[in-house]
Parts: sequence; C-alpha cells; structure tokens
Amino acid sequence: MFSTPPPRPTRPGFTLIELLVVIAIIAVLIALLLPAVQSAREAARRAQCVNNLKQMALAAHNYESGNGAFPMGNRNTPFIYSAASSAPCSVSILHSCFVYMLPYMEGTNGYNAFNVIRPWNSVVNITGQSTKLSSYVCPSDTDASPEPSGDIQPAQASYGAARGLQETIAFNWAVTANPDPGGQYYSTCNWGGGDGMFGPENSVRISAVTDGTSNTFFFGEQSRFKNEPAGSSFWFNYITVWIIGPPWSASTTLWPNDGRPTGGATAVPKLNAPPDTTGNLQALCWANCVLPPDWIQNSACLNWGQWGFRSLHPGGANFAMADGSVKWIKDSISVQTYRALATRAGGEVISSDQY
Repeated sequence: MFSTPPPRPTRPGFTLIELLVVIAIIAVLIALLLPAVQSAREAARRAQCVNNLKQMALAAHNYESGNGAFPMGNRNTPFIYSAASSAPCSVSILHSCFVYMLPYMEGTNGYNAFNVIRPWNSVVNITGQSTKLSSYVCPSDTDASPEPSGDIQPAQASYGAARGLQETIAFNWAVTANPDPGGQYYSTCNWGGGDGMFGPENSVRISAVTDGTSNTFFFGEQSRFKNEPAGSSFWFNYITVWIIGPPWSASTTLWPNDGRPTGGATAVPKLNAPPDTTGNLQALCWANCVLPPDWIQNSACLNWGQWGFRSLHPGGANFAMADGSVKWIKDSISVQTYRALATRAGGEVISSDQY
C-alpha cells in the first residue's frame, strides 16, 4: 500500500517590514562609512600636497646652493629688450620662479622647452607653458577648463610663491613716469623689491631672511575656489602677472572684474578669503594706491580672495616654510600672525603656539 508523502514545509520569507528594516540598517551603515572613506581620501590628498610643497622647497634650496640665492619671483620688463624695441620697458617677460626651478624638480625636459629670454607668450614658449608638472598640482584642486582653441594653454598648477605684503605684481615703484628715473629700481623699469621670499627681478639670499627661515612663508597653496565657475581655466603658475579672466576679457568674464595674480600671492588678504564675485573690492582695495606698500592700508583688501592664498582642504592650507618644512596654517590664524609669517625681515617675534 502506497502512502502519500507528507507535504514539504514551506520556507518562510521576509515580510515587507523586515525588508524595510534591513534596507534602513544598510543605509545607516553606508552613511556612517562614507565620511570615514571621504576623510581617508582627503588625508591622502593632503599628504600628497605636503609632499609637493616639500619638493618645491627642496628644489628652491638646491637652486640656492648652485646659484647663491633663491630664484627670483619673476622676470618682469627689461629696460631694453632688444635693438628692435620701440621704446624702453615695452616688452614683458614674466616667467616665474616655478620655471627656473624645473631642473631641480625632475623637470629638465620641461625647462628645456622654455626660452627664458623670450616673453612668456612667445611662440617658442607655447610648449613649455602647456607642459603640466604633477608636483605643481594639488590632488584636492578641481580641474581647470581648457582655453579656447587657438589660445595658449597654460598648464594648471595649485601653488604660488610667497611674496610678502607688498603688492609687486600689479604695482611697481614708478610715480611720475614709466619708467620713472626718480623711482626705485629704474634699471629694471621700476620693478623690484618686495618684503617676502620672492619678488620681481629680485633674488633673495638666506642671509636676508632675518626673521628666521622656520617662521617665513616660502610657497603656499593657491588653488581654484570651491565655487569656481564652469568654464574657468584658472589657475597656473609659470607666469607671474595679474590678468582678467577667463576668457581674458573684462566684458565676458565669468565674475565681474575677476582679476587675479598668477605665480604668487601675498598675505594681505586673509587665508581662504572668499572670491569677490561683484568686482567691488578691487576698486576699494586699490583706492589711492600708487606704490607696492600702499594697499595694506585699505581694509577691503582683507577679504579680496582672488589676491590671497587659498586651499580646497577644509579648515586651512599647507605652506612650505623657508627652512624646507611644511606647516598647516588654520583659517583661524590671527591676521597679525599670518602677515608676520609672510615677511622675511619684518622683525616680528613669532612663537609656534601662535599658529
């Protein structure tokens, strides 16, 4: 006699409520995990940024060992460029210290692509200007947009030379004429000087850093802004100039009168000051300014982010010091201490617990 086998027991499934609970738990775990992953990634990017700055500081010191002084902040305008010059001080060279350091940054091939006695925008310098060096780019920086077809494509970078507190990129020492025989540095078209580690037509010796190399800015972060507009091609550092852009026209710029220095910055604007998106601060900051030291008297300069150091690392920025070390400078640093670190011979006394 055949008996009917008993029915197999059915496997109980998840109820809808149980499934929703599991999904909620997974979502909570992911939410807890993501900040840790992002923090680890930012820590890695910041470590790479520190390494980049150390390489730059070492390169500048190697340059000093071979030449007796650190590289000049930038060439500017020679008094007589060539026999064909139509007038004195009519041609701007503008190569920055970052060009002269290339052979000491394992960038000899890039340096050989430059003709440093020709202007930055000469056809012979197009290849050099567009050669990107990874050590000059912070991994936290956002990507710059390419220039319009046919324009020079300057290679992106994220660092600037520390130029003290005097504004020597837009202003020179001419007063009554250009060039001004009565002004300082007449032989270099009144470009020169500066109270930081780098300036126009000027090379600083270690002996001139009387504030102490461990308390003097060397290089700092000068990245793009967090809200940099789409289409912006800023930032680059082979050239030291102040420029309106992009796309290099005051009538079509993405932010009104978005003038910025390239190749260096000062500590007159506070660290990570916001960008001026209206164009109002430039007029206020430069009001009644004639000579490089004048602008520090205008309080509007404190918030003109385009002309200061900035970083996409949260809370501060990395700076290479003149002794080769790299220090993290917080946004909360006092203006007085921040500016004191920017000068090489200001006579300020700074202790390590001040920043």
